[in-house]
Amino acid sequence: MQGSSWAGALAALTISVFLVVGTSGASANAIDDNTDCYEQFRGGDMKLAIYYCSRAIQSGELETGDMVVALLNRGVAYKNSGNMEMAIIDYTSALEMAPDDALLYSNRANAYRELGKTAEALRDINRAIELNSDNPAAFYVRGLLFETVSDYESARRDFLRAQELDPSNVDFRERAEALGARQ
Repeated sequence: MQGSSWAGALAALTISVFLVVGTSGASANAIDDNTDCYEQFRGGDMKLAIYYCSRAIQSGELETGDMVVALLNRGVAYKNSGNMEMAIIDYTSALEMAPDDALLYSNRANAYRELGKTAEALRDINRAIELNSDNPAAFYVRGLLFETVSDYESARRDFLRAQELDPSNVDFRERAEALGARQ
């Protein structure tokens, strides 16, 4: 990580990942495992979160929406455990079922960013913004990516857009101001 100045924004992106696990035609065990995955994540135990999500996914009993949630949650648990490759695999699998999910694109972009795969990350974050132009964390991540490629004007513009969407976020404002001082 590049410091705590943007950690809050990335945490907001990660926290926004979790969807309420709904009930469907899946057996109680698969849904319970999906719910347990989420609860373990909230409690900070990524290994158990991965375990429960994996059980739900492997059960073959989840309907599409619940499967997307399980893959998304397991992807975040992998990311938080430092396993970006597995996170990307889960986000990609979920995107095959939900190809217009902005949050999945944002999360995969962030995992690519952490691996230093800037082109892939920019492709995904641009798609996320195209699908949901009201997500301040997506603009923040794109700003970080623009910084990586030394496009400071675009980075500052995205940080300012993130701040406009979420005026109470100090990280967005500070990052934009820091870039403004550079120019």
